[in-house]
Amino acid sequence: MIPRPPTSRPEWRLPGRSVNWEPWLAPVGVALLLLMLPFVFGLGREGGMELANFEPLFRLSTLQFLAFGLVWTVSVALVAILVSLPLATLFALGRLSGRGFIRWPSIAYIEGIRSLPVLLLIFYMFFRLGSGQLPFVSKDALAVIIALTLYTAAVNAEVIRAGIVSLPKGQFEAAQALGMTYPRMMQSVILPQSFRRVLPTLIAQFTTVVKDTSLGAIIGTVELAQRGRIVFQGFRNPLETYFVVAIMYFVVNFILGRISLRIQRRRKTTPLPREVQEKLFADEMG
Repeated sequence: MIPRPPTSRPEWRLPGRSVNWEPWLAPVGVALLLLMLPFVFGLGREGGMELANFEPLFRLSTLQFLAFGLVWTVSVALVAILVSLPLATLFALGRLSGRGFIRWPSIAYIEGIRSLPVLLLIFYMFFRLGSGQLPFVSKDALAVIIALTLYTAAVNAEVIRAGIVSLPKGQFEAAQALGMTYPRMMQSVILPQSFRRVLPTLIAQFTTVVKDTSLGAIIGTVELAQRGRIVFQGFRNPLETYFVVAIMYFVVNFILGRISLRIQRRRKTTPLPREVQEKLFADEMG
């Protein structure tokens, strides 16, 4: 086995006992931030937020209306994320390929899509889909899903490629010395370690996808931000409505961030294949 350095977590020690407060720090910080935000937006001052304007937002009909927008936003983002990840992996491997007919199209896709605004991709997909009716999904939702998928795949392909090239050369040499085929080497050795290294960056991009769904309002999608606009036009309370909408976006992205931390900690405990560990250990020992 390869020796690993010991890991430790910061702990706040109280007399007579040891308590790990780390899991509670982020939720407490978030709660304090949410409590302070209304005062930042002028709660109780002229031209600022007013408590009475929050009352219509907590009616059952209003909450249901906003909840449907939240479900739409999360669903579209989730589909785009799930579809873009395997695409990003394929394009990352394509860019690293030694065959020019694979490498150059991958480079063209990654660099070309990354240089375009997401809004332009949404417009293009919306008009490219034509005027026909689509089963199971609306035209505007499909346009947003395809645009976000293409853009996220291009961005994450470069992130994954960077994770692959950052691995020590010995990882590749050990896998090759054991006679692993290229697909098995990537599946069992290279990609698992690469994903562990770039997971925080991938999650940061995924939170961007959740927020970018709001761009769909320009082609008529009634997602969360657009539903907030409809609500405040009826109740004349834009500050209060967008404050509630902002909290909903924040909660979704905060949960996504906590999930990424849990996955990252779990993946740290995933070992390499035993034969690769033994080969690396033998190389280190000379």
